[in-house]
Amino acid sequence: MLRKNFICIAAALIAAALSVAAEAKPRCNSFSNRDDKVTIVFTDDKAGSQYKVTDAKLQSRRGKKSVSATSVSTSLSNGMATVVLTFPYETYFSNPKVTLIVNGKKMTFKVCN
Repeated sequence: MLRKNFICIAAALIAAALSVAAEAKPRCNSFSNRDDKVTIVFTDDKAGSQYKVTDAKLQSRRGKKSVSATSVSTSLSNGMATVVLTFPYETYFSNPKVTLIVNGKKMTFKVCN
């Protein structure tokens, strides 16, 4: 009985490790700073069946306070998510990064230039 429980626990841990390996990985597709707004589009080919962005912040300069997105639009098709983020216009960028909460998990990625 103890051996059977050990095998079940080991299988559950392996499954958990594999699911972590297949987590969401957003990739920046485009960046625009025109028309009095900043627009960032990214895709995620590991979106699965649900992709909910509940928070998005842009850090445009090192050490400067982040700004929240004014608009977040998400579409999902065949496990591929496309997300369009809109932020207030910014005049200067230095290593911009976006921090998102996707399906309850916080993640940060560099913005493409």
